[in-house]
Amino acid sequence: MRNIKLVAVLFFITLSSCQQSKVYDQFDKDFDENRWQKTDVRTYEFDITQGATNYNMDLHFAHIGGYQFASVPIDISIETPNGSIISNKISLAITDENGKDKGDCAGDICDLYANVFENLPLEVGKYKVKISHNFQGAFLQHILGLGIEVSAALD
Repeated sequence: MRNIKLVAVLFFITLSSCQQSKVYDQFDKDFDENRWQKTDVRTYEFDITQGATNYNMDLHFAHIGGYQFASVPIDISIETPNGSIISNKISLAITDENGKDKGDCAGDICDLYANVFENLPLEVGKYKVKISHNFQGAFLQHILGLGIEVSAALD
């Protein structure tokens, strides 16, 4: 019985320590008719309060299963506290080489997480992240949500 209590305590300590590394998590679901318009630049703002730490940023892209495109061109920029801009252009792979969804799909809803910045040294201060798509059409359809997660990089 004592071993079970010890295991339970260790489990909760481990679980809470994993969650403490996350410094920001925002997910938007407000896409009219599940369309992400080309002119719709999503903006996220967060504060870094602990310096001398590297951070990871993941993009959360939710879509309807069986997405019609194998990849989506995404532009991401981070405005740092000193005003400099860090940019990244990615081709977000929606499916693998066999056409299977890369995201975690439950029914026709898929959640795809992709690392867009890894081990990025961020100083203390306020950050502004802007995300847009560079798709050729006026909008991307079948979009259920978009967001970012920022967490301390674990060694």
